[in-house]
Amino acid sequence: MGRLRTVLVAAALVLPLSSVPSRAAPPPAGDISGGVTFLTNLPELRAAISLNFIGSTMFASTVTGIYSYDISNPASPKLLGALPQYIWENEDVDVDAKRHLLFLSRDPRGFTSPATTAFPYGAVQVIDVSNPRVLRELSVTLLPSGHTTSCVDSCHYTWTAGPAKAATDPADWGGRPVWALDMTDPAHPKKCPNPIDADENDGKTDYTHDVQVDSRGIAWISGSGAVRGYWVTGTHRNAKTGRLQKATGCAPVPYAGGGTELGQLTSRGGVMHNSLRPAYLGGNVVLATEEVTGTSDCQKAGHLAAYDISNTYGGAGFRSSPSHRFRMTLLSTWTTEKAVGSSACDSAHYFTDNGKGLLAAAFYSQGTRFLDVRDPRHIRQVGFYRPTDANTWASYWRPGGYVFVADFTRGVDVLKIGALTNTVAAPASTRRVSPNTASAAFGWVCQVPKDLPTVGSGRLRSPAS
Repeated sequence: MGRLRTVLVAAALVLPLSSVPSRAAPPPAGDISGGVTFLTNLPELRAAISLNFIGSTMFASTVTGIYSYDISNPASPKLLGALPQYIWENEDVDVDAKRHLLFLSRDPRGFTSPATTAFPYGAVQVIDVSNPRVLRELSVTLLPSGHTTSCVDSCHYTWTAGPAKAATDPADWGGRPVWALDMTDPAHPKKCPNPIDADENDGKTDYTHDVQVDSRGIAWISGSGAVRGYWVTGTHRNAKTGRLQKATGCAPVPYAGGGTELGQLTSRGGVMHNSLRPAYLGGNVVLATEEVTGTSDCQKAGHLAAYDISNTYGGAGFRSSPSHRFRMTLLSTWTTEKAVGSSACDSAHYFTDNGKGLLAAAFYSQGTRFLDVRDPRHIRQVGFYRPTDANTWASYWRPGGYVFVADFTRGVDVLKIGALTNTVAAPASTRRVSPNTASAAFGWVCQVPKDLPTVGSGRLRSPAS
């Protein structure tokens, strides 16, 4: 534990809170559709990767640490506190609003420099954020995974996914499964005994990437070659076996979902990145993003996709094998290629939903796209926000029609969304992929920025994600 703690804080950023006041900025150069109003930019959050919220407090996870802001006035966020440290990657930071906890995921590749898949462990840190001015670490738990950590069962458990396989992983693993922690006592998390979703890609363990929980409490795991949902509470019929089974965060019960041709690490060089089953679409549609970067072919760059899962409740997606493959029914896909307001195409990344059929979807250099998904067979862009210097990783809906944008280059942008019109003329052609940097050392990777902020007196070296 002592050595681990040294690794975690050795590159701590010395950042006096008074030195980074929130500041207004003029609207950025680029393409912004009607109905999208730029309010402010927080450039001190450069290298922002993910955000989450408890009431009027925003928590920003960046390469240089966790930062808390008062956003009671969205147009003028105020810095409250900071927990500086080098973090890679914590791509989907989660919070427990009732117990005022933040869960920080540490990628195994972020423990070494240069980055290497040979390092066998990731970690989950639990941070007490009950006083957002004083962020306090409660525990650090080593796990084989560490790319993303998500709450299930109202944060009684966390599920940690990704990244690429390590030298110590079994030979037939193409990535890593999900590993769970019992968070009944967040100061002393307990490891669940067995990995979860360990056979998602036609019976093979592959790269699980992230977990989202729908309105019924079902946890959906997205990864290489599949998107599958699990019950984590109550007693339910196991879709795979047909038997009734009690579900827990350590022993979830298969529910629905299945394989995909998109997001195949081996054949397409990417993964199914994150997913959502919106209640307003009746329960039989799953929306998911595929992340594929580092390609020069727009057709191969990552898509946002809609799937019909009505034929998956019998468990075929949990019994799929190389000789008897099962695939969910693909309804449609959407990319920024030739879309209004685009300068190129780029991979889909995180998206959030306003609960009324409108997504705020991040597409790296192509910024935030506002997509009407009420007809999942015909996904329609209705607005966009694309700064010229965009490197957008995620965009988050907030009450009142606000959207907070986590951008690795720009920091955090705050937008106010009104009536979306999508009125900017379409470019003549966007038949090219926006350039990004990918490292062959990791096979599939998230987009890696060329420049990183300094920590202390040194320059961070970012591993691929």
